[in-house]
Amino acid sequence: MIWANSRRLASFIFVAILCFGVTGCGGCGGDSPASKLARFDLNRGGGGDEEEKKPAPAKKPAQQEKKPAAKTPAAEKPAEEKPAKKATTESKPAEKTAAAPESKPTSQPAEPMTPAATPAVGTVAPTETSTSQIPGARDRFAILEGFKLQPVHGDRVQTKARSRAVLHILGQALAQQIADNQTIPAASPANKQGRQLLSWRVHLLPYLGYDDLYSKFNLNEPWDSPHNIKLAAEKPYAYMTPDTPDDRTNFVFVTGPTCAVNERRANPISSLSPRGLHNAVIAVEVADPANRVVWTKPEDLKFDPSAPANAITGWPDSRFFALTGDGVVHEFPVISNDHLNRLFVVSNPINLGEVASSVPQRESSPASGTPSSTSMTSTEPLAAPISRNDLDPSKLPLPSRLAIDSATVELRRLFQNEARNADQDKKKEEIAEKLLQHAEYLKDDPAKQFAALQIAYRFAILAKSPVLLKDSFDKLQEKFQVDSFSSDLYTVRFGAENLQKIPAHELPQFRALAKSILERAEQENNFEAMDQLIQIGSRYAASQNDKKTISELDTLKARLQASRKDYDAIQARFLSLEVPSLDEEGNLMVGKYWCVHRNNWEKGFEFLLHSNDDRFEYLAETERTSPIDPRIQFRIAEGWWDIGISSPPGAERNKFLGRAAQWYQKADDNMKDSIEKVTAQQRLQEFTRLTGVKDIPALH
Repeated sequence: MIWANSRRLASFIFVAILCFGVTGCGGCGGDSPASKLARFDLNRGGGGDEEEKKPAPAKKPAQQEKKPAAKTPAAEKPAEEKPAKKATTESKPAEKTAAAPESKPTSQPAEPMTPAATPAVGTVAPTETSTSQIPGARDRFAILEGFKLQPVHGDRVQTKARSRAVLHILGQALAQQIADNQTIPAASPANKQGRQLLSWRVHLLPYLGYDDLYSKFNLNEPWDSPHNIKLAAEKPYAYMTPDTPDDRTNFVFVTGPTCAVNERRANPISSLSPRGLHNAVIAVEVADPANRVVWTKPEDLKFDPSAPANAITGWPDSRFFALTGDGVVHEFPVISNDHLNRLFVVSNPINLGEVASSVPQRESSPASGTPSSTSMTSTEPLAAPISRNDLDPSKLPLPSRLAIDSATVELRRLFQNEARNADQDKKKEEIAEKLLQHAEYLKDDPAKQFAALQIAYRFAILAKSPVLLKDSFDKLQEKFQVDSFSSDLYTVRFGAENLQKIPAHELPQFRALAKSILERAEQENNFEAMDQLIQIGSRYAASQNDKKTISELDTLKARLQASRKDYDAIQARFLSLEVPSLDEEGNLMVGKYWCVHRNNWEKGFEFLLHSNDDRFEYLAETERTSPIDPRIQFRIAEGWWDIGISSPPGAERNKFLGRAAQWYQKADDNMKDSIEKVTAQQRLQEFTRLTGVKDIPALH
């Protein structure tokens, strides 16, 4: 069992769980900002632009170094003067940009902007020279000041469009700043003494057209210096939403060692490879008032992998706005911790469209069989995180909520009399079957077909029919991009609760479904799902007094607990399971996790090669050469044996001893009589004595 991963155990577990139904139970869920980035001169050292030395707002540091109190307007400086470099690490407006037409956003801002708003710009209009230096800054300023003259009030439904429109303008400016500097600005830049200065929001002001406001700041002083603290009251509309009328903002960077934004230093764009700017979340709109910050203060949202939904949870629709490095505004649901970790940790592969189409998690879900979960008129599918395997381009996206609601009303009229008289499980089953048949005739109308299948599975729940529930979910998954992982897990759980209603000939399908769910849960490190499945198995094994199965499940549970402990430790250090980091100790942790808990040695070797333990580094490097010399094979075996013997009892010890036994066996088969051959044979006998394992699988 040392070499068997949980995939092999999965099959056994659910054969044991569901076979009870067979043996004695009676039977058994315009231009995009990206193209705009491409038009910028990304090679800042090009020689063809020497004569284009226009002064940029970034010259402010040069003035500060001379005398912070003396501020010369940018228009008065000679054109050939270059701005001095700052002593601080914050991103600054570029000295020059390649000539390029102003980019149009991919989607228009959510609110109409009329030309009448432009001349009404208030009293802080930037100077003529300043606004001409950064393409688009003047237009952004005019739009933002126009918004200020057209305030929006009310609840989130009424103010959401304004928040998106403001964030859209903010995204344009950020994308241009990133393209000019080829770095993602630091969230909390500091001076040489390590003292925090001003927020990235201050250094973005020239790209938003607020040059006059930017020139008021003493850039070499902290945000709360006697001079700078007074400027917090002059918050520009770029950082203002209807919910934040004071000096605070809810537009913040998401920071962390594995995020796109670093707290103290600027990140080069190359650090986002292979995800890229378009797939890297830079900023979010926080919902929790406790996470709103003074807009000039270098404080943002520190990413916590154990609670990634912190600060973004709380919007009425359970969705939040996020900004990627290419300046595009996205609206994401607040989904599971695992999926949010994949979203914010840039080394984890992800498709943002997959997350955006997910169903937000509910804070609580009604128990099966309650009216709220089986209402014929309810159109909300069972809520849970969408799996990375669910976004199949060959399937249809979910119809709009309006279309589903309209279709549901029509179906209710057709079946309302039968539903009213469905006072027995049998009658409810008949309605579910009719709806499934009705859905077959609605193939050309996706909204009506989706609504019919959705109501069918709700009546299947009312009728306590696992088979009809599975049929409904299967048809939904066959046609639409729905949350197959959640629906399949719900089906297994519902089947276990109503085992007596599963015919014997249907049991193999439920066993196969349970096995596939456990495999997918392991693949995505979904320990909550694995725990649920083990609980289901343990409960029914206990009902049958099957002590052997109970013992096997207890062993698996202990292994999963050890695996989860190591996984949580990896997440707590902001480590990626996909790409080695600069943290050598962290690479050792991840490498062991892949080898010990996932039985994926090749993946583990990628991390062990970059670890801080020479023993693991040597073994990983040597194994990857696939040696055929029995003497080298023997040395590999000795290396794993020494590591295993020196490890405390548990999964790691058994796994490393098992790896050693495989290499001893391989060396013994290829080795002539020698002291090494005798040692290998003795080690194999010792391994059997320590573990009780006699049959050692060959190395692949």
